[in-house]
Amino acid sequence: MSLYNSKKAMDAARGRSRAACEADGVVVVGGGLAGLATAAALTRVAGVQRVTVLERSSAAAFSDQEAGAAAQLGPNGLRALRFFGGEQTLAAVRSAGTELAGMAIHPGGGAAAMLIPDCAQADTGLPQVLVRWGVLRSALADLLPEGAVVTGVGSYIAGYQLAGGGAVVPVSTSGVHQGEISPLLVAADGLRSIFRPIVLSGVQNVQELGGAEAAVIGSVKDGGRTNIKAVVRQSLPHGFAADHTHAYFTPGGGLAVFAGSAGDGWTYWAVSIADEVGDAAAPLLAATSSSLRQAAQAGGLSCCDMALRQILVNICLSEGKDLQFVADLIGATDPARILLQRSEEAVAVGPALSSRDGRVVLVGDAAHGMSPSYGQAANFGTPPYPQHAIYPSCPPPPPHTFTPTITPTLPPSQQWRMRPCWLVVCATRIACQRRSKRMGRSAWHAAARWPHAAPSGQRRRCEGR
Repeated sequence: MSLYNSKKAMDAARGRSRAACEADGVVVVGGGLAGLATAAALTRVAGVQRVTVLERSSAAAFSDQEAGAAAQLGPNGLRALRFFGGEQTLAAVRSAGTELAGMAIHPGGGAAAMLIPDCAQADTGLPQVLVRWGVLRSALADLLPEGAVVTGVGSYIAGYQLAGGGAVVPVSTSGVHQGEISPLLVAADGLRSIFRPIVLSGVQNVQELGGAEAAVIGSVKDGGRTNIKAVVRQSLPHGFAADHTHAYFTPGGGLAVFAGSAGDGWTYWAVSIADEVGDAAAPLLAATSSSLRQAAQAGGLSCCDMALRQILVNICLSEGKDLQFVADLIGATDPARILLQRSEEAVAVGPALSSRDGRVVLVGDAAHGMSPSYGQAANFGTPPYPQHAIYPSCPPPPPHTFTPTITPTLPPSQQWRMRPCWLVVCATRIACQRRSKRMGRSAWHAAARWPHAAPSGQRRRCEGR
């Protein structure tokens, strides 16, 4: 028996399909939630071997559980986490965070808070969980084989090159290789993705689009708000429900404030300030909104300093006693841990989420580019990516369709494992894309019985969007 046939027989004995073998060596660009979730699904569900995650932060920064702010995972995100991480990972994330019973809206003026119950647990059997972002990232990283995440690389990636035999390699602006040669490149490089404009334009390097800055700026739109957020090792004060998130809005919408327990002894807080705060805004808010906008204008996340932290405290105190608790949380936070971010989102989602040569696939914010103002990044950062474990390779669709030609990596005997994920993917995409007349209720009901009953065309329309 030849070496190739011997390896093929061994893979078959392990339950690895041909497509899984062909995907061995996948490179994921970006070690955030979406990149790590994709890598975990590929390795733990599909059996793809040698998945490498390229992460530009240092090893110390990557392992820092106090990095980032917080993530709220709903039932969809928790189902996906259980799908590729198992019950143990799901239990660890739930215990590290706070299971939410509802939201408290604080109307101001000394009026009592309005409590809105959360029905997720009763409706689905899974709650809403608010957990520190760094803890969730560490939980996902722990699912990967040792050495799968390579830190301190990826800062200079500007595109890719085909390396012969259908392989692909990430490259810099000058064409220098920035990673290993692989059969597939998964772009999980965030909201300001280098690869989104490349995929949408059909090129291989941002230099063909006028450089990285021009390409990225052209692919995102500004939402007119500055978001400031952090987690702090301090509990909510007495009288505030620990199992609720708390929200306060000024009448004109110029200021929005949020806070909530993100695990035992930790509290998440966020302040969102509009660029145009309106006549009803407090004078201090109107006077400082521009300085906060300028501090976050560079794009991506930037850190706060002592002066900006004091500005935030003063803004909250200017609203009276209603926001004293948030002012106290901000004042107790290390300025270096406070993140400033513009409210940005992708100019367009699709029509393609993979390159025309089928060698680059967009995931996470690189794909859907959702503004952090919506608070749904973590939920959209986990459910779709078990799908990539089943369908890692997405060659270009036929003209005028959204129907990629795909090959499952799971053998038919194990495709039942895809069904929980499939429901999540379809629910997410149908909810976001109601405007597509081709995807009606019949597609949803058919997908609920997948893989046995859903017509292939309807399944693929769901997958392609």
